Amino acid sequence: KRCREYGITCPVLPGIMPIQSYLSFKRMTEYCGVSVPPEVMERVESVKDDDEAVKEIGCDIAAEMCELILNTPEEDGGVDGVHFYTLNLERSVTRILIMMDAIEHSASGVPAEMTSASEEHAKEQGNESKVDWSVGVDPPVTGRMRSVSISKARLPPTRKQLPWRPSALESRSKEDVRPINWANRPKSYVMRTDDWDEFPNGRWGDCSSPAFGELSDVSHFYNFSLGSEEDRRAMLGTNPTRPSDVYEVFARYVENKLPHLPWCETPLQPESYLIQTQLAALNRAGFLTINSQPPVNGAPSTHSTFGWGGAGGYVYQKSYCECFVSPENANKLVAMVTDNPSLNLYAVNISGRELRVGAEEGGITALTWGVFPNREILQPTIFDPKAFLVWAEEAFSLWTSLWLNLYDFDSPSFELVETIRDTYYLVAIIDNDYMASTNGCGVGGGGSLWNALLAVGGVDNDGGDAATTKT
Repeated sequence: KRCREYGITCPVLPGIMPIQSYLSFKRMTEYCGVSVPPEVMERVESVKDDDEAVKEIGCDIAAEMCELILNTPEEDGGVDGVHFYTLNLERSVTRILIMMDAIEHSASGVPAEMTSASEEHAKEQGNESKVDWSVGVDPPVTGRMRSVSISKARLPPTRKQLPWRPSALESRSKEDVRPINWANRPKSYVMRTDDWDEFPNGRWGDCSSPAFGELSDVSHFYNFSLGSEEDRRAMLGTNPTRPSDVYEVFARYVENKLPHLPWCETPLQPESYLIQTQLAALNRAGFLTINSQPPVNGAPSTHSTFGWGGAGGYVYQKSYCECFVSPENANKLVAMVTDNPSLNLYAVNISGRELRVGAEEGGITALTWGVFPNREILQPTIFDPKAFLVWAEEAFSLWTSLWLNLYDFDSPSFELVETIRDTYYLVAIIDNDYMASTNGCGVGGGGSLWNALLAVGGVDNDGGDAATTKT
């Protein structure tokens, strides 16, 4: 309407981008600096931990917007159409069109008006066979979209398919196993494996297999933006001079006072909120956690926090912690694991020096698995020592690309971050006794791993749940 008042008479098409996930929605709105109506945020917030429910609510909101836009008279600012930003995720747009009754949904999955049009076309040609409208034949346009009750076409919600969000790429549609190391940098993993001929399905196998390709191709490193140099300094420290200054950054991330770290694209996951106090204390003690998960022993697959894979199943996972530590603390962790036969430790520094305790050469460990009716056991998250070494190269490089280069060469801040990068170890610890850690069933108790870490760090456990996940 304002465009017309200013004499702009060219066609105006509003752009509609359906909400695909809570985290991407938050990132996009924060990046663009736009305000979100409270009623919209309330609807999305209510289902933020259920990816499929978020998509459904996103489709509801987009359909309602389109109905309002298209049914507004031209003199009041109405337009003749809308433009959808699919981002190669066409299913949401298709769902929106069905909800608006712009197309009808047939049993075959092909829009009904396309099917009926193809039948008419075939009859005109004296041929009863159907034309495939999906291979370059444009179906007839049936006119302007019609109004319909949004609730009428609501599709049944389902919980997340896997513990991690699957790629929307068709070539990865059967992928259902990933190493845990890139849990907080999934885009990097997808880019690193983009040229694989096959993707793990059912089991991980050998990541060096020719069919999988080279996981270690450095050209696929992915650096998401932490903002401008000024933004990064505000987030990571204007002038850190002591190790405790760096430790505080990690602790503030755990406390949700910082939205990102170079190793973590997203804020702290909701399942970690219960143990924020303990995690913050551990980071302030110099155990810089970047990836971890708590033990789960037979939690229902519909569990509001840990559930995945659909109804009727049970999910399990082992405690896992990945952190940067000083050589002194690395030696303490080696001693801790040596005294506890249920623990395995893998560690490496930037020079490639490895430490291993209780780990077999080449052994691959299932960290998350689930059992479901009429399906084989699924194990979507694993730990592979070979993949860990590849990840470690990327993890150490992030100290340089997203932190060290903020400071002048030879400045105290530069020397501090450089020393941490060059001397610290990246350590991964697995607790194989997930049953004892959860007191026999379900989710609960931090378990031996977290109690032991707090003890090694000289941190008093204040009685809170000492479990952590996806930090």
